[in-house]
Amino acid sequence: MKGDGVLFHAKHAFMPNSLGYCGPDERGQIQRGLEGEKSDEELVQTLQKFEAAYPFLKLIAKSAGRQVFDYSVPEAYWIGNRLLDRVPVSDFYSFSHHEIRGRDPEKVREVFRRLDGTAPPHHTFYVMSTYATTVVPDGPNVTNEARRKIAEVIDNCRISWGAVRKVGKEELQVEVRRVNMDDGRLSLARPAVKRVRYNPEVKPFGTVKPGDVVSIHWNYACDVMTPRQAKNIARYTDGDIRLVNRLMKSEEGRK
Repeated sequence: MKGDGVLFHAKHAFMPNSLGYCGPDERGQIQRGLEGEKSDEELVQTLQKFEAAYPFLKLIAKSAGRQVFDYSVPEAYWIGNRLLDRVPVSDFYSFSHHEIRGRDPEKVREVFRRLDGTAPPHHTFYVMSTYATTVVPDGPNVTNEARRKIAEVIDNCRISWGAVRKVGKEELQVEVRRVNMDDGRLSLARPAVKRVRYNPEVKPFGTVKPGDVVSIHWNYACDVMTPRQAKNIARYTDGDIRLVNRLMKSEEGRK
């Protein structure tokens, strides 16, 4: 599938930026670009200011020999595709040390050591592994309520997906599988319907319908997914969960 990589990236970066979690304070500029389908230089410059997401795109693009906003590059980062497999472990290791701000170098070394170089530069893995190596290691001292809140944050921050069941004016009812954390392990719960916001002025949401599968970030529908993308995000998310559970298990074994 070919598409506009700038707009695809902006759709998935928009909501955390709106909430003040990442990127510059330029929500209105991003929204105007999405609603007007304008992937111009101004929008590109705004997206380049994201301190975490943009460096990840550069890493993936360099390994694949593609432009940063080639559609397949942000798709690899947010959804997952074969470009992730082309990033050398040594490059991702160096990137994790020098490009991601605020990461403890010792924890970075431990992640790569314990996973034998299988860590992917995928947004969901980045989100889950960050919590696995910072909050979760408290082990038995983490209460059930704390685990629930950790799982909720992970679920909001990762890219999730689901089939639309009902379309409202600015809200969709979507069947999704939330992240659970039980006994120090992550898993996906049984499908359940949740309400998410969307912008009908952003293409293709003007024609969204029941049965469409959408990507979701911070309870906001980002884009309508192709069957291939839905299959990929399910596969890569499952792999991310397996890896992060290995991290948490090995961390617990060191207590």
